[in-house]
Amino acid sequence: MKKLFFLFIALVSFSSFSNEDTFSCDPKKFLSEDNLDKVLKHRDSGFNICLNCEGDSCSFRKELLSDQQSLSICKRLFCTASFASHGFELPADTPRGKSSFSYNYSISKKGKVIDISVKKSEGVFSTKDASKFIKALTRKTKFTPIEFGGSYYNLINLSSEMSINTRLGQE
Repeated sequence: MKKLFFLFIALVSFSSFSNEDTFSCDPKKFLSEDNLDKVLKHRDSGFNICLNCEGDSCSFRKELLSDQQSLSICKRLFCTASFASHGFELPADTPRGKSSFSYNYSISKKGKVIDISVKKSEGVFSTKDASKFIKALTRKTKFTPIEFGGSYYNLINLSSEMSINTRLGQE
């Protein structure tokens, strides 16, 4: 049987990491409706500044790594969710205890988290457990699709890491 868990800061914490091929974003951080409207007004002007696209896939420009202010603006424009659920169903076979893991993912043309690939897992979670957990956690997360010039784009080479404690209060 699956149980509904609500996320609290003590239960799940996200942090960011970057390497030469990925840019860190937090798939559970989302914009208020008011801020979303402001972000969408500036997306077109930031498209060529922030993104490098080939075909229908885009990634953040590597030059942004040396300009944290511009990188922060680009992340807000293109990889901050428009909706993220505060609770989710924990898979029934989820191990209990502390774990941390890092993973890569992409955002589809439709604004969904896809291509989850766990890079490292420590603690009670195996790589497979971490992947199932991330899928459950981001199942309802939505991003406003990236549209420019009448075409829609995937956003690839994103990363995140997470530390969790899945112990129940009485355990």
